[in-house]
Amino acid sequence: MSAFKEHPIFVSALTICAAFVLGESWCLYDRWAAARDAAVTLEQKKTELHAMSGLVPAPTRAVAAAIEADLARAEQALAAMATGLRGRGPAAERLRTTPVPAARTDAYFDLATFIEKTRALARTQEVAVKPEAARFGFASYANEGPDTDHIPTVFQQRLVAQYLLESLFEARPRSLLAVQRERMLTKTEREARDTAVQAAKAAAEANGGPPEPVPDATFSSTPDGPDFFAMDPRASARVPGHLETTAFRLVFTGQTAVLRTFLNKLASFELPVLVREVEVGPATEDDAGPAPAAEEAPTLEPVAASIVLTTDAPAPAKPAAKKSTIAPIVAKPLSRFTVTVEYIVLAPAATGQPDPAKPTA
Repeated sequence: MSAFKEHPIFVSALTICAAFVLGESWCLYDRWAAARDAAVTLEQKKTELHAMSGLVPAPTRAVAAAIEADLARAEQALAAMATGLRGRGPAAERLRTTPVPAARTDAYFDLATFIEKTRALARTQEVAVKPEAARFGFASYANEGPDTDHIPTVFQQRLVAQYLLESLFEARPRSLLAVQRERMLTKTEREARDTAVQAAKAAAEANGGPPEPVPDATFSSTPDGPDFFAMDPRASARVPGHLETTAFRLVFTGQTAVLRTFLNKLASFELPVLVREVEVGPATEDDAGPAPAAEEAPTLEPVAASIVLTTDAPAPAKPAAKKSTIAPIVAKPLSRFTVTVEYIVLAPAATGQPDPAKPTA
């Protein structure tokens, strides 16, 4: 204090210089730290630039613009695919707008109405329906409706089966032998199946072999029955997370024109249905059923002999034309057809839409 009192100006100047030195030292340290960080960042950028220099194509502005254009085209293609997979015409409109039954009782009466109308259509088109196909793939619900968790899936299968059967009956087959559908899964069961499929693929890649098939029956709580069939997952168009499918199998008899007409109808893509397999074999007498009236062989009516006495000499009467009963040399073959199809729908993750298996308001 005595020095400050004796030389106040000198002490104040020393204090100011000390503070200035401390400030400059802090600034120098801060600049040094910033330079060090900048040098580290520069080395990282050099490493990244060296790594990117080997990329093909090179990361240039032109390449970035081309990638953005490809992305825009892919998004447009996805939108067009989603629009196409919604189908068109009355069948697609019915699938989009018909409300899902809210309770098991409503689902039961919906299936019962479908079965009665389809039987009436079969009679109108003169298609013999075998007892095994009399409930058109829904014999499991002859006495009660599906479980609450399965109502949306069964309802969707019913609408697709209605479209398939109407298209088939329009082709006029001789008889319908069987209608089967793939086992339905709830959302939780589908997620468990997809997880198992991905695990099987990963294990197959690690072992260098083909993945083992994972059947839907492993995850379904639905009991076995004549309504269901198991489709090999390796033959399915299903892609977990992108495409969901539901398979159907129809067995019927008829001539080749019936199969051709039926397949052409499905190819019109009113609903997104893909034909996965067609099996052809000879039809037995039990498979064929009774022939329609239009195909029955004509019969000859007996003509009674008569004698007419007259004094005039009339012109001889022309004999009545007789229908030929000679069978053709080559008879039209009757075949047994087994057609397996898949109904395709984009997964919600691919479209950003709600789960199609959930009831709609």
